[in-house]
Amino acid sequence: MVTNTAFHSCGRALSPTITFRLLLVLFSVGALFAAGLLLARDASAAAPIPGSPLDAYDKHVAYDAGVHKIARVAALIAYVLMVATVVLGVLLRLRFLQQAVNRATFYGAHMTLALSAMIFGVVHGATFLYQPIWRIGGRELTVPFTGGVQRLPVGFGILGTELAIAVGCSVWLQRRLGYHRWLRTHQFAYLSFALIWLHVFLVHPEPRHLNLVSVGVAAGAGTVLLAFLIRAFPSRSRLRQRAFIGKPGAAE
Repeated sequence: MVTNTAFHSCGRALSPTITFRLLLVLFSVGALFAAGLLLARDASAAAPIPGSPLDAYDKHVAYDAGVHKIARVAALIAYVLMVATVVLGVLLRLRFLQQAVNRATFYGAHMTLALSAMIFGVVHGATFLYQPIWRIGGRELTVPFTGGVQRLPVGFGILGTELAIAVGCSVWLQRRLGYHRWLRTHQFAYLSFALIWLHVFLVHPEPRHLNLVSVGVAAGAGTVLLAFLIRAFPSRSRLRQRAFIGKPGAAE
């Protein structure tokens, strides 16, 4: 007979379903918002994309193509590294993979990818300080939703990056918070990815058209969503293992 402790352990294992619903709502709202924005842009197809070279030309503002290329490459690398970080974090929790690769190796790779993703994300944002058409300064780069050009999409990106940095820095507070409380804090990385995905999807039409970049962005988002589902809905064997850990005499 499974004890109350076992039922409590199973219930706690299923608690991320609430987080999943919130994340699903966030993705749905973002998709609806993107669809509305896309329709609005299609209705005014003559207007140039805010912050684009054509927009700079119409406003007689200088535009640096080299800075644009650096920002684009840094953004793509940061996005790929974020997806790899989330996937490796999920693999770190799957015990059967630890029989093939040492846990410390997984952990080191996970931390390295996370740090690299944040560095490239910061580089991507910092490049816009040198693009006059965006009118971004130190305050607009650090305080979400304060910029003048594409305020909402840029704000999503800044908020997601800052949340990712906070999640990364929480590693140093793990002992003070306790493992389970820190783990709940660490799961905000999924929310961080959702905000950055909204930024990528809304800030430029490229990810909304069929091309190599849009396929990569969609594949990355699908991979992260699959990884989240694996964590949110543990397998029966994992639930059974957690249940019997709380059963008296299970360790004997």
